Amino acid sequence: MDESVLGHRQRLRERFLKAGVDGLQDYEILEMILFSAHPRGDVKPIAKQLLLQFKTIGHVFKASPEE
Repeated sequence: MDESVLGHRQRLRERFLKAGVDGLQDYEILEMILFSAHPRGDVKPIAKQLLLQFKTIGHVFKASPEE
């Protein structure tokens, strides 16, 4: 995995540990969830695309697997 991706993931985890979810943007919360589903590579574009498609993080969670 690219060092910049590893560094980004680590910084995001540190911000989460310090501030909780209130310290993160919705796409960053989705990124953290996607880390385990997609352990290699940059998941930020996927998280942002999900929000573009579904508009809110709540709608992302309510989406069917087919969507």
